[in-house]
Amino acid sequence: MNIEKLAKHLKEFTLDEIDMIAECDCKTELEQLLNEGKILFKQGLYKYIEKSQIVDFGIFISADNKQELRFEEAVHIFIEDYAKKHCRKRTYETYESIFKVNIIPFFRKYSLNNINQELVIDFYKKCKSRQLGTRRLKNTMTLLNQLIKYFQNLGVIDKSCNFQVRRLTDKNKFSINRIIFEE
Repeated sequence: MNIEKLAKHLKEFTLDEIDMIAECDCKTELEQLLNEGKILFKQGLYKYIEKSQIVDFGIFISADNKQELRFEEAVHIFIEDYAKKHCRKRTYETYESIFKVNIIPFFRKYSLNNINQELVIDFYKKCKSRQLGTRRLKNTMTLLNQLIKYFQNLGVIDKSCNFQVRRLTDKNKFSINRIIFEE
């Protein structure tokens, strides 16, 4: 009997359960599947790992390295490694559009490491002067924050540029007061 197909069908099982169903000693085949990373043993249960659940590792420039990550490269990494894997197609297409039209033209000349709160405030003022709609402005600022937080959590950049985009005024009004900078 093909133990891998059985494990895939059961999803989670104990050694006794699979032995009983397969009507044979499955220890050696289970050990082989464990070594290949196709199943996981945790808290007394074997669990089949779907290929989509297998974690891929990316290579990122560390903050200790003297190389600086260009803003456009950072956007590309964010879209490929985060948005396309964790968001619906329509969402990452919207992200690409916001980056292309609103964010990249302003930050193109900067490296990701050089973005600070003053630069974010200047960007906000530039967006306001372009008369972006309230919703688009909020989404643009939120996406910029999400990009910065993503690379901060990876350890690529330091956590000196911290801000939140929240509603502090009327629901339909968006102003600089909705961006909160953290020390």
